[in-house]
Amino acid sequence: GPTNEIVREALRNPALVKDLIDALDDERIVVAHRASNALKKIQRSQPELLHPYGKRILKKTLATEHMHTRWSLTIILGELPLRGRDKALATDLMFEALSSRSALQRVFALQALTNYAQNDATLRTRIQPILQRALTDPSAAIRARTRKLMKQLES
Repeated sequence: GPTNEIVREALRNPALVKDLIDALDDERIVVAHRASNALKKIQRSQPELLHPYGKRILKKTLATEHMHTRWSLTIILGELPLRGRDKALATDLMFEALSSRSALQRVFALQALTNYAQNDATLRTRIQPILQRALTDPSAAIRARTRKLMKQLES
Protein backbone atom coordinates (compact mmCIF):
# COMPACT_ATOMS: atom_id res chain seq x y z
CA GLY A 1 0.00 0.00 0.00
CA PRO A 2 0.95 3.66 0.23
CA THR A 3 2.93 3.12 3.47
CA ASN A 4 5.28 0.65 1.75
CA GLU A 5 5.77 3.10 -1.11
CA ILE A 6 6.67 5.86 1.38
CA VAL A 7 9.11 3.48 3.10
CA ARG A 8 10.83 2.62 -0.18
CA GLU A 9 11.09 6.32 -1.05
CA ALA A 10 12.51 7.22 2.40
CA LEU A 11 15.08 4.43 2.19
CA ARG A 12 16.24 5.90 -1.15
CA ASN A 13 16.11 9.47 0.17
CA PRO A 14 16.80 9.47 3.94
CA ALA A 15 15.98 13.20 4.20
CA LEU A 16 12.31 12.10 4.03
CA VAL A 17 12.67 10.41 7.43
CA LYS A 18 12.51 13.88 9.02
CA ASP A 19 9.19 14.49 7.24
CA LEU A 20 7.83 11.28 8.74
CA ILE A 21 9.07 12.32 12.18
CA ASP A 22 7.31 15.68 11.68
CA ALA A 23 4.13 13.84 10.61
CA LEU A 24 3.98 12.21 14.06
CA ASP A 25 2.82 15.62 15.30
CA ASP A 26 -0.05 15.85 12.80
CA GLU A 27 -3.43 16.41 14.47
CA ARG A 28 -5.03 13.82 12.20
CA ILE A 29 -4.64 10.48 13.97
CA VAL A 30 -4.44 8.56 10.70
CA VAL A 31 -1.48 10.65 9.49
CA ALA A 32 0.49 10.15 12.73
CA HIS A 33 -0.37 6.44 12.72
CA ARG A 34 0.77 5.93 9.12
CA ALA A 35 3.96 7.86 9.83
CA SER A 36 4.70 5.69 12.88
CA ASN A 37 4.04 2.55 10.85
CA ALA A 38 6.36 3.74 8.07
CA LEU A 39 9.07 4.61 10.61
CA LYS A 40 8.77 1.14 12.14
CA LYS A 41 9.33 -0.41 8.70
CA ILE A 42 12.25 1.91 7.97
CA GLN A 43 13.82 0.90 11.27
CA ARG A 44 13.67 -2.78 10.27
CA SER A 45 15.69 -2.03 7.12
CA GLN A 46 18.00 0.78 8.22
CA PRO A 47 17.71 1.39 11.98
CA GLU A 48 20.48 4.01 11.95
CA LEU A 49 18.19 6.38 10.01
CA LEU A 50 16.07 6.84 13.15
CA HIS A 51 18.93 7.25 15.65
CA PRO A 52 19.14 11.06 15.27
CA TYR A 53 15.44 11.32 16.18
CA GLY A 54 15.49 9.28 19.38
CA LYS A 55 14.58 12.20 21.62
CA ARG A 56 11.64 13.26 19.41
CA ILE A 57 10.37 9.68 19.15
CA LEU A 58 10.58 9.35 22.93
CA LYS A 59 8.63 12.60 23.46
CA LYS A 60 5.98 11.52 20.96
CA THR A 61 5.66 8.08 22.56
CA LEU A 62 5.13 9.74 25.94
CA ALA A 63 2.42 12.01 24.48
CA THR A 64 0.58 9.59 22.20
CA GLU A 65 -2.75 8.22 23.32
CA HIS A 66 -3.80 6.51 20.07
CA MET A 67 -3.16 2.82 20.76
CA HIS A 68 -1.95 1.70 17.31
CA THR A 69 0.43 4.65 17.01
CA ARG A 70 1.73 3.96 20.52
CA TRP A 71 2.35 0.30 19.61
CA SER A 72 4.51 1.31 16.65
CA LEU A 73 6.37 3.97 18.62
CA THR A 74 6.97 1.54 21.50
CA ILE A 75 8.51 -0.96 19.06
CA ILE A 76 10.70 1.78 17.56
CA LEU A 77 11.73 3.14 20.96
CA GLY A 78 12.69 -0.33 22.15
CA GLU A 79 15.20 -0.64 19.31
CA LEU A 80 16.82 2.79 19.64
CA PRO A 81 20.26 3.09 21.29
CA LEU A 82 19.16 5.54 24.00
CA ARG A 83 21.46 6.69 26.78
CA GLY A 84 21.30 8.63 30.02
CA ARG A 85 18.09 10.50 30.81
CA ASP A 86 16.42 9.41 27.55
CA LYS A 87 17.02 5.75 28.35
CA ALA A 88 15.76 6.27 31.91
CA LEU A 89 12.58 7.96 30.64
CA ALA A 90 12.00 5.25 28.03
CA THR A 91 12.57 2.55 30.67
CA ASP A 92 10.03 4.21 33.00
CA LEU A 93 7.57 4.41 30.10
CA MET A 94 8.01 0.69 29.39
CA PHE A 95 7.50 -0.25 33.05
CA GLU A 96 4.32 1.85 33.00
CA ALA A 97 3.19 0.09 29.80
CA LEU A 98 3.40 -3.28 31.59
CA SER A 99 0.11 -2.38 33.29
CA SER A 100 -1.65 -1.64 29.99
CA ARG A 101 -4.91 -3.46 29.26
CA SER A 102 -3.47 -4.16 25.80
CA ALA A 103 -1.55 -7.44 25.72
CA LEU A 104 0.29 -6.20 22.61
CA GLN A 105 1.43 -3.06 24.42
CA ARG A 106 2.70 -5.24 27.29
CA VAL A 107 4.55 -7.52 24.83
CA PHE A 108 6.20 -4.55 23.10
CA ALA A 109 7.19 -3.07 26.49
CA LEU A 110 8.70 -6.39 27.62
CA GLN A 111 10.67 -6.55 24.37
CA ALA A 112 11.95 -2.99 24.82
CA LEU A 113 12.96 -3.62 28.44
CA THR A 114 14.77 -6.80 27.42
CA ASN A 115 16.59 -4.90 24.66
CA TYR A 116 17.63 -2.18 27.11
CA ALA A 117 18.73 -4.80 29.66
CA GLN A 118 21.13 -6.50 27.22
CA ASN A 119 23.96 -4.18 28.33
CA ASP A 120 22.56 -3.12 31.70
CA ALA A 121 23.02 -5.60 34.55
CA THR A 122 20.93 -3.53 36.98
CA LEU A 123 17.97 -3.43 34.60
CA ARG A 124 18.43 -7.13 33.81
CA THR A 125 18.13 -7.91 37.53
CA ARG A 126 15.02 -5.72 37.71
CA ILE A 127 13.18 -7.32 34.80
CA GLN A 128 13.96 -10.98 35.51
CA PRO A 129 11.16 -11.35 38.12
CA ILE A 130 8.81 -9.50 35.74
CA LEU A 131 9.62 -12.00 32.99
CA GLN A 132 9.08 -14.87 35.44
CA ARG A 133 5.60 -13.52 36.25
CA ALA A 134 4.87 -12.98 32.56
CA LEU A 135 5.32 -16.73 32.00
CA THR A 136 1.96 -17.17 33.76
CA ASP A 137 0.17 -14.26 32.04
CA PRO A 138 -3.34 -15.09 30.76
CA SER A 139 -2.23 -13.97 27.28
CA ALA A 140 -0.64 -16.74 25.21
CA ALA A 141 1.17 -14.07 23.15
CA ILE A 142 2.84 -12.73 26.28
CA ARG A 143 3.84 -16.18 27.51
CA ALA A 144 5.31 -17.11 24.10
CA ARG A 145 7.24 -13.83 23.72
CA THR A 146 8.48 -14.05 27.32
CA ARG A 147 10.07 -17.45 26.64
CA LYS A 148 11.94 -15.89 23.69
CA LEU A 149 12.94 -12.86 25.74
CA MET A 150 14.36 -15.02 28.52
CA LYS A 151 16.52 -16.81 25.94
CA GLN A 152 17.58 -13.43 24.52
CA LEU A 153 18.73 -12.29 27.98
CA GLU A 154 20.67 -15.51 28.56
CA SER A 155 22.67 -15.15 25.35
